[in-house]
Amino acid sequence: MSARRRIPFLALAVSLALAACSAGQGQSTSAEGSGTVDAELVAVGASLAQMRGHLRVAMELDAAGDDDGAATHTAHPAAELLEVVRADLDGAGADADALGTTLMAATQAVGTDEAPAAIEAAFEAVGAAEELVAGDLADDPSYVGSVIASLLATVGHEYEEAVVDGELVNEAEFQDAYGFTLEGRARYDAIAAEVESASAEEAAEIEEAFETLTTALPGPDAPATLAAIEDVEAAAALVGHELEETVGALPVTDADPEAVAAEINALLDEILTLVEADDREAAAEIAAEAYLENYEVIEGGVIAAAPDVNEELEPLLGADLRAAIADGASLAEIEAMTDRARELLAEAVEAVGQEEGHE
Repeated sequence: MSARRRIPFLALAVSLALAACSAGQGQSTSAEGSGTVDAELVAVGASLAQMRGHLRVAMELDAAGDDDGAATHTAHPAAELLEVVRADLDGAGADADALGTTLMAATQAVGTDEAPAAIEAAFEAVGAAEELVAGDLADDPSYVGSVIASLLATVGHEYEEAVVDGELVNEAEFQDAYGFTLEGRARYDAIAAEVESASAEEAAEIEEAFETLTTALPGPDAPATLAAIEDVEAAAALVGHELEETVGALPVTDADPEAVAAEINALLDEILTLVEADDREAAAEIAAEAYLENYEVIEGGVIAAAPDVNEELEPLLGADLRAAIADGASLAEIEAMTDRARELLAEAVEAVGQEEGHE
């Protein structure tokens, strides 16, 4: 990857500015579907799809005897994603604590004869939770297509973190991209007939794009010759665009780093308020949102423009802040962490702006 090229910032359209939208914006209605799909529902579905992608990789790694790899990918759903969707799961009648227990059981089973069944049980439990959250829209082509578009945008992001200057630098991120592609492909198969019915030509283009992704991501182990980041991102984006055209999927578009940073800063304010009120569970959920739904959107650009900043900021927002909240750190300690995060975030946005100015 060239460190001087512009990195796309991918996010669901209107998801970062939902409050400013009118009731009709940020929604998609498919002629094939049964209702409307909004960005918030798709964001939840995409997080659950990522969980299943991690578990798909874990199944393969477990079967190959890679206990460390399998444990890594069974742990990610509970450690990184569950808090983001906890309120939505509980609100829909899907017990988030029970799902967390099932996910942890999968991690604990790795390395034993019970691992395959435990990982499969976690995979199925995530699917059941999504059916409750999505309700009647669970099989709607607009909803499914929107989740696929969001998931594949994440594939491009994970791949650009995994590959730098044509070299594999992060195997786990490569495996994330692989697992998310598997999940995206499986979901596409469920709506392929509707896409074909809407446009045979666009269905063919989607198939070609998936072939590109499959060639670039053939399995958990990276191929000897790595595909160009631009090719992976373009294929992922093409699938999303064609799903927008054929089944009314929500579009995926560029996100403004300054807007993302403003959202993160607002969430950091909310975290401090919640910690002060001793609502640490809610604070941890907001911390997960700040990282997964916001910083990860621009992380690829920060890596390219300011890798030293990202080296400190990514773990601070990604795990350290949540851990401090959960472990009972004082308000002053957490405030110091959020202050440092704000400083680093400002540096990151400035660096990305300078990078774009040099293009």
